[in-house]
Amino acid sequence: MATARKFSSAILNHLKTEHPTTAFQVSFANGHWRPPRFSLRQQADIRKACLLTQVDPASIGMPALPKKKRMQKKPPKGHKQQRMYAEKQAAIQKNLEDMPEKIRKWKEDLAKEKAKTKSALPF
Repeated sequence: MATARKFSSAILNHLKTEHPTTAFQVSFANGHWRPPRFSLRQQADIRKACLLTQVDPASIGMPALPKKKRMQKKPPKGHKQQRMYAEKQAAIQKNLEDMPEKIRKWKEDLAKEKAKTKSALPF
């Protein structure tokens, strides 16, 4: 709280009495969901007033604040081109390493094909 607040007398009167826990939480009674007696905004005001007047919020029946969960950060998905870049570079590198062998096989196959088409006759 950056600035000092002035709370209404109604909010300050709520600090003097103890409330049941159902006053601060949603409850299910007689087959229906019942809203809490104090809205979340009023609960926040009551909690802030408790802090300013050095009253423990649990002493008037307020539930403890839930622990804040850490946000889970997923890595950015990125574009497909970016995701596949490392894999593509590895395939290119592997093909470059195999290139002399591929060229040698290609030249042999080319020579065999040429030999097939060459006639046995001398003219």
